[in-house]
Parts: sequence; structure tokens; C-alpha cells
Amino acid sequence: MRRARANKPVIGRVRRLLLHLASYMLLAAIGAFSSGCITAVGTGVNLVGKAVDAADVKKREKELLGAKLSAADEMFGKCLDTLRDIDSDRSWVIYPVELDVMGKDRYVVEVAAERIVALSRTEKNSDPKRDFPRALIIKRKIKGKSPKECAAELDMGEPVLAVRSDAAGLLSQIYDARHFKEWGSPDYCILRFDEQDLCTDVEFLGIGASTKKEPLHT
Repeated sequence: MRRARANKPVIGRVRRLLLHLASYMLLAAIGAFSSGCITAVGTGVNLVGKAVDAADVKKREKELLGAKLSAADEMFGKCLDTLRDIDSDRSWVIYPVELDVMGKDRYVVEVAAERIVALSRTEKNSDPKRDFPRALIIKRKIKGKSPKECAAELDMGEPVLAVRSDAAGLLSQIYDARHFKEWGSPDYCILRFDEQDLCTDVEFLGIGASTKKEPLHT
């Protein structure tokens, strides 16, 4: 009897310990499950966004491709800017996207020989957690440098496009970022220059959908 009584406190402590361990394991399992759900939802939202962009562009392309630029003006309203290729007669006309609360989405209408040849829907810095830190790293290397110096410093090859803005008169260089596997989803890296053609800023541009395989290539 004495031995049984002596063992009761020990058994009680063991039971409490087991209950604590079971509770901890349950909470850990719930946490892991929740994290998995968040990842899945995030991936789903990205896929849904791509699908929405693709459907949007598909719906509009029949009316726009081959038409004059006035068709895009009528569809989207007043353009925000026109970017003109410094080496050809091509231009890319930028329009706002209706109900874009964040102000990151744009329609980009490519024009050649006074006709619309492509329509794209884009998103500036489509992955902020990844794009902003990488843009800062690049910016530290090239800020204040000329276009040629930037191309040499980045080791990304020649830009696929160099354009000048009608609104601001400033130069931008556009690099194809898709062949850098570690960069992931952003399709283009854009360098912005000031009045003296010295680099001031860096950003990424994701392509949600386009009628053209290489949207910002000439």
C-alpha cells in the first residue's frame, strides 16, 4: 500500500507530461497544416490572376490587333505615357487598368506603322518580397552610371529595348530577366535614367498575359 501511494505522484506527473506533449504535437500539426494552406492559397491566387489576365487580353485582342491606336484610346481612355524605341519607329503606349486598387497593373499597346501589333497586361514589381530587395542590390551597383556602364556592370547582355518617354523625355533600358532561373517570375528588369542619362532607379515588370511571345522585344 505504501509503495502504491508513493507511485501515485509519479504517475500523475507522467500523465501531465504526456498531456502536455500531446497538446504541443497537436498545435504543431495545426500550424504546419495552416502554413500549407496559406502556401496553397497563395499559389492559387497567382494562378487565378494569370488566368484573369489571359482572359482579359484574349477578350480585347480581336478588337485591337490591326486597328489604329484610336481603338485603344476608345477602349482604355487616355494613355498614361508613350515609350518610343530609340532605334525604330515602334512605340509602346501605356494605359491604366480599371479597378486596379494598387495601381500596379497596366495595359501596354505596341504600335508599328500606325497599327496595333500587340497587347499585354503587365504588373510592376509583381512579387514585392523578392523584387524590391533585388532591385536595391542592382541599384547600388549602377546608380549614377551611363547606359553602357550599366550594361557592363550587370553582365546581363545588351538590353532588349531602349525607349524614351513622351511624358518625361527620359530614357529607360529594358533587360530580359527570364533566363535567370533564380529570378523567377519577373519577366523584365527595367533601368530608369535621368536628364543626363544616368541611372536613377531599377524595377521589375511581370507579364500577366500578352498576344506576343516576347512582349517588349522589337
